[in-house]
Amino acid sequence: MVFARVIQRGRLWVVVAAAIVLLCGSPAAAHLTPNSEVQMAIGHSSIRADVIVPQGEYAFATGNPVSNDARSLDLARAYLEDRSAILAPDGRRWLRHIESIAFAQIAGPPDLHVVEQWTPPPGAPLRRFTIDWHVLVDALPNHFALFLVSSDVANRVGAVHEVIGAVRRHSARLVVDRGGSSALTAFTNAVMVGVDHILGGYDHLMFLLALLLPASLIASGGRWVGLRPMRKTIGHLARIVTAFTIGHSVTLIGATLGHWHLPSAPVEVMIAISVLVSAIHAIRPLAPGREPLIALIFGLIHGLAFATIFAQAGAAMGSGALGLAGVNLGIEMVQLGIVLVTVPALLVLASTPAYPPIRIGAAAFACLAALAWIVNRTTGELANLVAALESAMSHAGWLIALLSIAALTVLVSNRLAIAAAHSGKHA
Repeated sequence: MVFARVIQRGRLWVVVAAAIVLLCGSPAAAHLTPNSEVQMAIGHSSIRADVIVPQGEYAFATGNPVSNDARSLDLARAYLEDRSAILAPDGRRWLRHIESIAFAQIAGPPDLHVVEQWTPPPGAPLRRFTIDWHVLVDALPNHFALFLVSSDVANRVGAVHEVIGAVRRHSARLVVDRGGSSALTAFTNAVMVGVDHILGGYDHLMFLLALLLPASLIASGGRWVGLRPMRKTIGHLARIVTAFTIGHSVTLIGATLGHWHLPSAPVEVMIAISVLVSAIHAIRPLAPGREPLIALIFGLIHGLAFATIFAQAGAAMGSGALGLAGVNLGIEMVQLGIVLVTVPALLVLASTPAYPPIRIGAAAFACLAALAWIVNRTTGELANLVAALESAMSHAGWLIALLSIAALTVLVSNRLAIAAAHSGKHA
């Protein structure tokens, strides 16, 4: 009933106020930034690696116990050794010695903490190797592992850790070459981190796509009732994407240069709420014509979530302004690519009777995902539902392809109808 009144009255501030109450009243119980982290200290003859794996995701993916008894730790050690490897350029495996392993809560939710010593095989270079990492990423579509260098005796790392890349499902190998660092290498690494984050950030992408669903429509009487002219629609879309970009950038810059920091719990819940708001708006207009403002406000939060992940890892997204520019470029490249692929199909289909069920169905799915995220990120419950929904989201490319085919079919049918009408006049 609350959401129905919000939809009828179109008062966005009611939803935001409810979100604030929810944040204040619901403590976080689950791992709210579900990523692994590996921090490497490169020495003269070996590498010391601090491995941090979120305990909740580990338990869900493996079914293993997470106590600190001998059996639990042996299972965790065996899982890590089986699901990861460090390889020399000729394919030989590095020697890995686990110095310590424990389930512990140091800051935030509990994690599996492992300290390893990595030593290359005889004759293999220390500073060129490949990380083959399948820990959790194969089982959890939205999971990624972030790799950082905390210190390097031959290439000094500053006060903040240097991000060298990330792995996830279907891209589980990371080639590391510390032989000769350069500004171009640092920039490229930062771009790839931005690309990887936004590709796996289903909540980020769903928020933006839900805002785009009604972008070509005009609201009247609390409903979406008509179509905008094409030129105005394109301008409106450009303002939405630009506003979201500005929101991302402001908080990324603030986190990198101004050292802004917020606990991840409220940030992650607010992201889920932003998805819910944009999805409801796609069904019934909450703030018609103000989508760029919504994108800007919630873009600040989405950018802060990204920055918070790196702040918790002790990283600043590369090295200074160059790394920040690279991360932003990576995010916007993916964002713009998805908009360019998706929006043309939506614009074509918006003028057909098939679009309302497409729009409402997609928005309803986004509502379900947002509610599941909110519950999971505030109570730790519904982990199975979240995993199933995110697995479905990982196949969204097929849905976009189907929409594009449908749009192409509409265009061809319209062309044929026009040609037939034209031929009839001359008959």
